[in-house]
Amino acid sequence: MKITHHYLKPILITFFVLFTHTVSAGNWFGFGGGDEEIIWEGKVNNYFKYVDQDDSKFGKNDHPIEVEEKDLINVLSSLEYTSTSMLGAVSLNPVFSYTQIRMLAEYLSKGLSKAKPDRDIIYAIGGSSKKVLVLTRKSYTTGRVFYKEGKLNIIIGEYDFARNDAMEKELDPSGRGDINYNFNHGKRTKKSNNFKYDIVGISGITQKAIKNKRRPDWLEIDVKIAAEAYVARKEAKENPQRQESQALKNEAAKLARQRREMRAEMARMRKDMDKKNNAAPTTRTIEDRISTLDDLLAKELISKEEYAAKRKEILNDI
Repeated sequence: MKITHHYLKPILITFFVLFTHTVSAGNWFGFGGGDEEIIWEGKVNNYFKYVDQDDSKFGKNDHPIEVEEKDLINVLSSLEYTSTSMLGAVSLNPVFSYTQIRMLAEYLSKGLSKAKPDRDIIYAIGGSSKKVLVLTRKSYTTGRVFYKEGKLNIIIGEYDFARNDAMEKELDPSGRGDINYNFNHGKRTKKSNNFKYDIVGISGITQKAIKNKRRPDWLEIDVKIAAEAYVARKEAKENPQRQESQALKNEAAKLARQRREMRAEMARMRKDMDKKNNAAPTTRTIEDRISTLDDLLAKELISKEEYAAKRKEILNDI
């Protein structure tokens, strides 16, 4: 049968897209990726799934694990990187959008609580980014997630991967957007060059280094530490006066504690002295009392004036 130009064009486009993207994903036409189990699936190319670990030499994951959704929201909100425009302007950018953060927090929390030790979670979520002025382009971000040695690991596969509108329109004239992409979800053994940015420093978050080579695409996160650091930083930005007020309160509490300790120590000294009122003070007793007085002064529990007055009183007993 002779294939006309009318039919040849979409066939070539389909082959080209499948070939180029499956090669970049390291998975020919979906084979070799292991069994997949759906955690959640939305519209086309939006999902969270369980898959076999991509490489077993790293050891099994610490699954299942309970990670609170609210902590994940704070952690993912803290992920930012800087970029420089062609004009030299530096801007601060969130790694994930608000909608993506909510989806990741919800389904990763659910997924990790039921994940098996030899399984990872892969995800693909849609997004959009500004292209020119008010124009935006639709895109996808994908990754691989697992929990190991007290850290949440996120390996970014595709980042802000632009949808091919022309190709989709050619393959799907109906416009329903039912074109499945075969994504790269990130690997333990191979760095993805789709995310090359340096994450802005925050406690509990590092970009993994393997054999002294840093992996920008692989994030290791101590969830509790990072979540607390994000909340503290947010509060400091939103209400700097509150931070200053808290510092003053802490200092006042410290001084009050020192005063209480001083009064308690003075009361103890008076009690000891009352017991020995009728006894002739020995040289050693005098030395002990002065030594105690010296300790109080060193700890700043009494003033220099109080020290001098009490020392004089003790020496008068000789």
